[in-house]
Amino acid sequence: MPIPQRTHLKTDEPDLQIQITDDGSRTLVRTDLGDAYHSGCGAIAESRHVYLNNSGVADRLQQGLATRVFEVGLGTAMAALATIDLAQKYQTPLDYHAVDRRLPGAETLRQLNPESWIDDASLAKRFLQWRSDTCSAAASGRIDWTVSDTVRLTVDLVSLLNWPPAGTADDLKPFDAIYFDPFAPATDPQLWTESVFAKMRRHIAPEGRLVTYCVNRQVRDCMAAAGWTVDRVRGPVGGKREVLIASPGSAG
Repeated sequence: MPIPQRTHLKTDEPDLQIQITDDGSRTLVRTDLGDAYHSGCGAIAESRHVYLNNSGVADRLQQGLATRVFEVGLGTAMAALATIDLAQKYQTPLDYHAVDRRLPGAETLRQLNPESWIDDASLAKRFLQWRSDTCSAAASGRIDWTVSDTVRLTVDLVSLLNWPPAGTADDLKPFDAIYFDPFAPATDPQLWTESVFAKMRRHIAPEGRLVTYCVNRQVRDCMAAAGWTVDRVRGPVGGKREVLIASPGSAG
């Protein structure tokens, strides 16, 4: 089936374009890499299915279970906002950590209409204000957003290869879910290796899950070599046929 022609819009960042995906939600495309931040078949549908649902995070938050999430590749923060929105809705504590080498600017994010991704539109407005306030200091280091007394977003602006930063002992507490969402292996091969997946396994809770969109055979083999139990499952409706769920298995 041929790839449909999708609408693209300019941003004020030369290497970023907006793509209107098939479910109406907007994502970004890196024009220098040819990579999109989400599936063109539906950005918010992919985020909810692959990350919130497959990880078990949506169920945990609805059940009132305090939850820790680590996202590799914060990008537009679509999955982060959707997760935070659920935590606020169910008044469940959430500690959300993410790593990314570069974040889109606040004005670019505003053009994505993030209020359409979530139930609480005011949360998107607060997020955009936070990003605007932190843009000048966001070239490197760490930025934090205290959403409420029980919900926090922490972003380390470094490569995953250099994470966690020295002196950040809190990051060593196990995560209940890892949203593994860097660019594709062809673009970022250094992030899809056995050593990276071994690092991720050291930071996952015993009953936690790592979830990702990529079902590449080499990626699955690297995960398995690092000790993960890997399952291919059905992808989002109208999107990829399969996506991955990995569990850490026994420590032996």
